[in-house]
Amino acid sequence: MRFVLPKGRLLTGSVEILQKAGIEVRLPQGRELMTKNGEYSFLLAKSFDVPVYVEHGIDIGIAGSDIVEERESDVFVPLELPFGKCRLSLAIPKEKSVKVEEMDGFRIATKYTNLTRKFFNEKGIEVEIIKLHGSTELAPKIGIADAIVDIVETGNTLLANGLIELEKIMDISAVLIVNRICQKTRFEEINGLILKLKGVVEDEF
Repeated sequence: MRFVLPKGRLLTGSVEILQKAGIEVRLPQGRELMTKNGEYSFLLAKSFDVPVYVEHGIDIGIAGSDIVEERESDVFVPLELPFGKCRLSLAIPKEKSVKVEEMDGFRIATKYTNLTRKFFNEKGIEVEIIKLHGSTELAPKIGIADAIVDIVETGNTLLANGLIELEKIMDISAVLIVNRICQKTRFEEINGLILKLKGVVEDEF
């Protein structure tokens, strides 16, 4: 069984929960791309790429629910995991705060272009979306955007950059994702793993 795990903030929680389910994780080191530990193989990938790997053939992955929805990945999501909790929110400079309904024509900086477009389309508001891959909170400060859509955990980064949270778009959590074909062809093996992980979640979190 092949796993793809996300680099960054979800990695520690991903390794911890798999090990509690009885899977001895061996992460790639140095220039290694994939490692093997008995019947299991492990691949590390950028968080935004994890759903793509799973959709196109890797058996199982762990990703943020925001990324799965942003990429509109065709994967099976059997379980929400108890870490990676945060939210995706619309934020704006404190001194320029307006109602969302008044944001027609605004420029919104984000790496979540699909979720942002969907959010404003559902409200019937036309905005210009500027795609950035990082430090989106700087965009209003330097004048290239009026507001941002980004992940919020504590809100301290927004506060430090003079931004306030205008509206929550969605809650976010780490989720287990499974390749749809593998879920059918290796049903017993994958379903057994899902049940073990579900047991860990229910017993320890």
